[in-house]
Amino acid sequence: MKSTRARTAVCLAGTVPPYGVVGVCMILAVLCLSSQALADDRGAFCELSPCVPGPVTRNKLLTTRKVGALTCKPAEEIGIDAKHRVVFCTTDRVADVEGLPVAKDAYTLFHPSGRIYQTHVRSPFVRTLADGATVTCAADLVALNDDGTLRYCTLGAPRVGAPRARVGQGISFHPSGRIASLSLDEPYPISGLALSAGSTVRWDAQGAVIGGYSPEVVLAGSLSIQYDFALHPNGQLKLATLASSVQIAGHAFPDSATLSFRADGSLAAAEYIEAHGFMIHGEPWSDKRYTTFDTKGQVLTTRVEHHQATARPPKFRKK
Repeated sequence: MKSTRARTAVCLAGTVPPYGVVGVCMILAVLCLSSQALADDRGAFCELSPCVPGPVTRNKLLTTRKVGALTCKPAEEIGIDAKHRVVFCTTDRVADVEGLPVAKDAYTLFHPSGRIYQTHVRSPFVRTLADGATVTCAADLVALNDDGTLRYCTLGAPRVGAPRARVGQGISFHPSGRIASLSLDEPYPISGLALSAGSTVRWDAQGAVIGGYSPEVVLAGSLSIQYDFALHPNGQLKLATLASSVQIAGHAFPDSATLSFRADGSLAAAEYIEAHGFMIHGEPWSDKRYTTFDTKGQVLTTRVEHHQATARPPKFRKK
């Protein structure tokens, strides 16, 4: 059973018609009580992390509701937080808000201040960053910080600077205007890693490379790695996923193992699937090993977690 506060939050989702507050609350109360099953405390859906923290009460919006210059669409889901603030809704019409040409039917998330956090725009636009540089964003997903500075968009036109960012892919910024991440449109070497075009690079607020993503196998010293990786401030590898098996300090690790390293290059931890298979009725299972090491490569701790699905895959089910 939903609390009175949760039901009231939904009732607050509509604008007040001319026949008065008392009348509308009575009508909305009946509608809210008859649609409690639509409300729950799941968090909001986000296309870009970090997401809006919960709990969020969901329900179908009964009539239009204004959030700043945006109008939320009736009959669509709306999210309300514990302070009765709109967390998300779908736009009912186009609008120009803080330089964003917001599209109609755009699923939109809001900061607690009521400012747009994430939305979709209907046309390209140019944004001036805090450092005075500009960026052209395509008609796609856009995210703003709570102070209104651009956090993320899909790059809509070539941008001056190295490395060259790939048009049509996401680019993100720190509030200062420094690039936080981009997809490479050219090969780019960093800390001994020869990244190919199509890889992603991430920088901290001071401009130091802190990691990225490589769809291709790259060499990191004697290691073949792929996918997500992280670097220490001194450029040493901090975290990586193996693309091929390897032995380090007398310990064997399979491909797809995730290894963590200290800033001095010594192995700190490893995690990998040690065994896997299927139960008699087809339910998959796996044993994942977690191990930590001292600076000399000796095992400090080790444990295995067993994971087993509660349902068999579709191919094992009887027709």
